[in-house]
Amino acid sequence: MPDGTAKPVSLRGVSFSYRGTEVLRGLDLELSEGQVCALVGDNGAGKSTIARLVVGELAPASGSVLLFGQNAQRFRNWALVGYVPQLPPEAVSRFPASVFELVDASQYASGRGLRARQRRERSLEALGRVGMDGYGRRLVRELSGGQLQRVRLACALVGDPRLLVLDEPANGLDKESREVFYRLVSQAHAERGMAVLLVTHDLAPLEQLGCQVVEVAGGLAHKSHGAALGVV
Repeated sequence: MPDGTAKPVSLRGVSFSYRGTEVLRGLDLELSEGQVCALVGDNGAGKSTIARLVVGELAPASGSVLLFGQNAQRFRNWALVGYVPQLPPEAVSRFPASVFELVDASQYASGRGLRARQRRERSLEALGRVGMDGYGRRLVRELSGGQLQRVRLACALVGDPRLLVLDEPANGLDKESREVFYRLVSQAHAERGMAVLLVTHDLAPLEQLGCQVVEVAGGLAHKSHGAALGVV
């Protein structure tokens, strides 16, 4: 069981390589309850790698990655974690599911034991929180980029997680859609008090989100913009 007193995210001495090319080396990073942390840096610096390590998609070559005190590779209580990964446009161009079906399916980890009506209520509530109520019957492939990202945010929030991981969630969105998306993230954080780990190259929303900013460079995480979170 996750340790209720442990930090949502703790990386200690983490190294990782892609096909022999070192991306991270001895990286330390922690995220406390309710904290919002933005990882910034150049393309290829390792920001998305950190996010994928946190959610257990990748395993470190050395060091430890803990989620709520548990090894991320053996973590099972995924209802505690909401994740919006990068998604290339072609991944949804032929997606046959409706908006409601996508959000409902996202409750697999957190909705076990719930009746269909309870899951439906949770799905509709999540869509309402991101301003997408009324879109439940629309096919996912018919949505605009901004609408799709709001639905994906609903998928991440439907289980009421304690940690939200966002990997370049506003890529390809216009200015208005980016502002709407980050306003919804800010509202969700204020209402639920969850920790948020944001991977981004867009500095515009950082003040709005009240982020503690960490720059990823040279395989390490560095304090940036007066942030209190960084190499520890």
